Amino acid sequence: MNNKIIFNLKIFIFTIAILICNNLYANSRPDWFIPPPLDPTGLELETVEIDEGVFALLSNKPFTDNSGFVVGEDFVLVIDAHFNGEMGNQIISAVKKVTDLPIKYLVNLNAFGDHVFGNYVFPKSTTIIAHEKTIDFLKRNSLQTRKELISVTVGGSIELFEEIVDRFPTVSFQKKMTLDLGNKTIELHYFGPGMSPSDTILYVPVSEVAWTGNLVFGRGSIPWARSETLSDYLETMKNFDLKINPKTIIPGHGKISKGDIIDKYISYLDYVLKLSNSLKKEEVRIEEHVKKINIPSKYSIEEENKGLMEGFHKWNVLNAYKQIE
Repeated sequence: MNNKIIFNLKIFIFTIAILICNNLYANSRPDWFIPPPLDPTGLELETVEIDEGVFALLSNKPFTDNSGFVVGEDFVLVIDAHFNGEMGNQIISAVKKVTDLPIKYLVNLNAFGDHVFGNYVFPKSTTIIAHEKTIDFLKRNSLQTRKELISVTVGGSIELFEEIVDRFPTVSFQKKMTLDLGNKTIELHYFGPGMSPSDTILYVPVSEVAWTGNLVFGRGSIPWARSETLSDYLETMKNFDLKINPKTIIPGHGKISKGDIIDKYISYLDYVLKLSNSLKKEEVRIEEHVKKINIPSKYSIEEENKGLMEGFHKWNVLNAYKQIE
């Protein structure tokens, strides 16, 4: 099977996986699972300077999307466009309060609506960049389909997205891309599938800061293998750990964390895979068993996200169990 066929097959599987997930949310959601609360209504982004010219835009509502931007001598680069035009414009306004330089680049870290729906309000002169799998997914699925896929995270309120117009990234990359903003070099990395097939890492080497999108959530979190295997996710995290060493992580969702959260994610994924193999050998009734399991205390969880993370944990164990041949 050639690489193009494999690539297309993975995108198809990803789409089906998301549809299945949404059916689970909408129709038969287990009591233990809480959809991520991503409604941007009333959300305000706080501008925090992490290093010279490196700014995080942090949400004031737990687990709704963060963003950010990097200012060079010549240009500005923005990370993620958020959930709709209102939020996209809030990002643009935050940039203008810091600098008059043009926004030359906008990077979408994955294909989900909360990262790309705000694309259309950015200047026409802004080049939008994403991993090739992100672009392929966006083009293969209608805007209406993608609105429905993400609507479960906002209580089904599709009206939040009524004004959205599709604007796709026009520049893609496969493994790595380097961008020059004038005195600042930005790296885009794809280490493999994680929460989704196209999770992208944006890294500012001089500042040792990384934006991790959905691959790594914030402080006091665990990963969520929503649409990929846990073994693939684990290999991706090991690759991440091998290739770059950020001191600061700006997650797509959650609080800023230190780089050692990468080790925590690797340890957790390894733990779940071993646990699931053990449960498989015991031939437990997994749907009943997951109701009783909890996250081990060594993976300390932020109290405000405890219910959400417990649901992620049960989901991960259930999926890992079912993925064992």
